[in-house]
Parts: sequence; C-alpha cells; structure tokens
Amino acid sequence: MRRVFTGMEKALEDFLQQLNIDPLDHRIRDWLEQALAKYENAWGVASRMGVHMDEDRAPAVYARCLLKVISMDGIKIPVNMLPIETDTERLISEVFK
Repeated sequence: MRRVFTGMEKALEDFLQQLNIDPLDHRIRDWLEQALAKYENAWGVASRMGVHMDEDRAPAVYARCLLKVISMDGIKIPVNMLPIETDTERLISEVFK
C-alpha cells in the first residue's frame, strides 16, 4: 500500500511541475480533497465494473482523478500528460458522471 501512496505523491509533484503550478498555490488543497473523494469512490465503481485495482492501477486512477479535478478548475491539461489505458479511462468516466 505504501507504493500506492508514493505513486500518488509523485503524481502530484510531477503534475504541478509540468503544469507550472506553484506547490504553495491555494487551490491545491481543494483539488486534493476532491481528487481523494473521487478516488475513494473509484474503488467501489471499479469493483462493480470488474476492474482490478492493483498497485499499478491505483496510482494511475488517482492521477486521472487529480488531473480531472484540476481541469474542472479551468487548468488546461495536455492530452499526452498520461498514457491512455482503456479500463482506467472507462472507470474515470463512470466516477465523474
């Protein structure tokens, strides 16, 4: 599980750097809270969809949730920021309905 949390922390650091967002930006706390709520919801949705949340998929799902939340706040996210993974994309689509 520690590997999952490490992946989540790394995703945040990488995104802030790539999007040129100051790590002290006041919006980050709200983004993290929203992304975490969606991520927690994603576990139940994944179970219903038959998508296995392992140590590789879990951080990827969190990263997608975080990027989606950031984009909903008006930040433009480059299309190629994360690799496309079909099951993860379907899961995120369902979580953000």
